[in-house]
Amino acid sequence: MKTVMQPEEFRLIREFVAEETGLLIDEGRLGYLSSRLQSRLDELRLNSYRDYYAFLKFSPRGESEFQELASILTNNETYFFREDAQLQILTSHILPHLKEKEQGNGRRKIRIYSAGCSSGEEVYTIAMMLLESGHFLWDWDIKVTGIDIDPKMITHARKGIYSGRAFQSTPPLFLERYFTKAGEDYQVKDSLRRITCFEEGNLLRLESFRHNDPAHVIFCRNVFIYFSEDTTRKITESFAELLEPEGHLFLGHSESLSRISSRYQPIRHPGAIIYRKRD
Repeated sequence: MKTVMQPEEFRLIREFVAEETGLLIDEGRLGYLSSRLQSRLDELRLNSYRDYYAFLKFSPRGESEFQELASILTNNETYFFREDAQLQILTSHILPHLKEKEQGNGRRKIRIYSAGCSSGEEVYTIAMMLLESGHFLWDWDIKVTGIDIDPKMITHARKGIYSGRAFQSTPPLFLERYFTKAGEDYQVKDSLRRITCFEEGNLLRLESFRHNDPAHVIFCRNVFIYFSEDTTRKITESFAELLEPEGHLFLGHSESLSRISSRYQPIRHPGAIIYRKRD
């Protein structure tokens, strides 16, 4: 039987999600959230959405259930070679500069994050661009790390099996060079697996990543559109702590840090704006 979500129940769950992840559920989406969570009430044998809120907040299984909720709420629509103008800037401007800078400092290491990586297409796209650039062959230590709050998406990304719309913008040469046929689908080759990894992570809680090598570049595209300005400010501050001096931040084409943060200098390129960390 369908359970009706009351406005107060919607408010409790909405505020809990915002507090835990920064994700904003629009006030007009009560019906949407109610329909999406009905299956969770049925599976957990709960009588109301207030019971579901209490389960999330107080049950020993609340953390694992929150992962189910995160999977329901996040938009996982993505594909390879999305927003190509930015990828061309990465190849033509950022990577040559990084190579020169690293060699000048006596290092041969590149670290790139994809924050909110969903099912992994962006991570593997960046990896392909790194290999195709020809700048980091032989003894370079390069790693592209995908971070996402949804464990189901992380599992999908680690499997590296894709089909259909995921390849809508993929040049045939890249499909042939970096994928093998797997039935009706395609699977990424080891050349990409060797330089990529995926980790569960909440963008509001990135402290554990500060123990890693500083990032040269962070991609966080089409993610901030789901956050408030305050949450975006907190996350960009965390990114600044993860980035090396003068590291670069890529946002979606409709996203901006104006009025959000002074930690970054906007660099205008044809077709895109990239943000460079101020030091």
